[in-house]
Amino acid sequence: MRTVIYARFSSALQNSRSIEDQVRICRERCEREGWELVAEPFTDYAIHGAAGIDENARPGLGAMLRRVEEGGVDQVLAEATDRIARHQGDAFTIRERINFAGARLFTLSDGEVTDIIATVRGLTDAQFRKDNRAKIKRGQRGTLEQGRSPGGKAYGYRLANIIDPDTGRAIRGLREVDDAQAEVVRRIFAEYAAGQSARAIAARLNEDRIPGPRGGVWRQSTIQGDRQRSNGMLQNRIYIGKLVHDRTEKVLNPKTRKHLIRPNDPETWVEADAPHLRIIDDATFATVQERRQQYSTHRPERSRRPKHILSGLAFCGVCGGAWTVRGGEYWGCGRHRESGAAVCSNNRTVRSDTMAERVEHGLTSQLLHPDAIEAYVREYHQAAAKKAKSIARDADRLKRAQREATAKIDRLVDAIAKGVDLVEVREALDKARTERDQLAADIADMESLPVIALHPTAAADYRREVEHLFATLASDPGRHVESIPKLRGLIGRIDVYPADTGRGTRIEVTARMNAMLALATGQPVPQEIAITGERVKGIEPSS
Repeated sequence: MRTVIYARFSSALQNSRSIEDQVRICRERCEREGWELVAEPFTDYAIHGAAGIDENARPGLGAMLRRVEEGGVDQVLAEATDRIARHQGDAFTIRERINFAGARLFTLSDGEVTDIIATVRGLTDAQFRKDNRAKIKRGQRGTLEQGRSPGGKAYGYRLANIIDPDTGRAIRGLREVDDAQAEVVRRIFAEYAAGQSARAIAARLNEDRIPGPRGGVWRQSTIQGDRQRSNGMLQNRIYIGKLVHDRTEKVLNPKTRKHLIRPNDPETWVEADAPHLRIIDDATFATVQERRQQYSTHRPERSRRPKHILSGLAFCGVCGGAWTVRGGEYWGCGRHRESGAAVCSNNRTVRSDTMAERVEHGLTSQLLHPDAIEAYVREYHQAAAKKAKSIARDADRLKRAQREATAKIDRLVDAIAKGVDLVEVREALDKARTERDQLAADIADMESLPVIALHPTAAADYRREVEHLFATLASDPGRHVESIPKLRGLIGRIDVYPADTGRGTRIEVTARMNAMLALATGQPVPQEIAITGERVKGIEPSS
């Protein structure tokens, strides 16, 4: 019986000697039966059984099938059918090709693989792969509930595995904070919360020669991560003392047979408290997530960090088109440049530095008229009072609902304590806790509306802050990019007109009053309070 041997093992985490063991016992069977080996054993190292039958996916299998189809082979010998494949379709196709070439498939476990054996084994082998995956997930969840990490080591931590005195084996999955790396983590979060981009942060870390998580360079993707997969440092909840599992799922593409990472619904994530791993405070983490959300939902020109401080804010006063930078030095009407005077007659240009100076002048000298400030503050207080009255009407309802949610939590906790350990109960408990916390936040909001009180020096304070922002950016733009969002937040729109007489331009700056007052007083104005007079205009003289 002219024979070829095939052997395979699935994971790089397994012992590679598994291949040698399979080949050894197959050779021993050949010697006992007097079978002739007509080729060296064909093998696939660290390739899973559902990888497909393409030669690129399983080169050893492809070479074996080619050898069988060349002729001169009577049988293919393997330890078991699961070494051939753990996919029903693949198992059928492989055996069909072997049989068509005039050979048979023979395993040490089952002997000759007939149609019936192939059908039964195909089902069980494929099901084992799925069952094994479920067991791994179950084990990982148990590890998480014990306060241990079932995944890799995140930047900012080091292994803290200890020896179990009962078994003498290492207790894996334990982590502790690495103080040196933790300082880098705090720096990254602080700089991003202050308005710096992930790309700029990575560049400065590399300039400072701080090794990346794998000892190499820092990259934007390492810090920013992928929004759908919720990875990256800025989204990692381990930094606030939360271990999260089951964020993603590994699925097999039926066409390419490659594993893909698919994000799971956040409601299905499993989370466990690990306060000893906290590096970032909740306020900073929340600020970072809020900024990430802003960049994903705001208008594109406000979401991207601009190349120029005023990019996306300036418009032509004649045609309404964008007022853009030409060649890095001069600003002009984009429509006039692209389509000519027939579309827009505004052919004026302004140097970049002159543009910035005149906008600064408009922000500091033209927009703080006492009448405008008084009208805005009066309208704000009226809107705040209306908002507070609306919330107060629902105070009793909110407090009653909060008491009911708390009582529901107590009942569910008692049910679990009495031995009821159903998934539905745990899900209901999580939902009740979320409802209770939201109600508590709503009640707290009733008493949290700030009162805007203007000090007599508010106007001077505002001018000084704006002048400081412009001076800071002029001195070293690369190192003070956190000032750009603050400055742009003051500006609603810039309209540029031809001067009324002669050459030159006239600039009209529309500013956001709430941002101006927040900068002057240090009191943020709640976004949920709608102010119709929120913007004021200032005309910068022609030049």
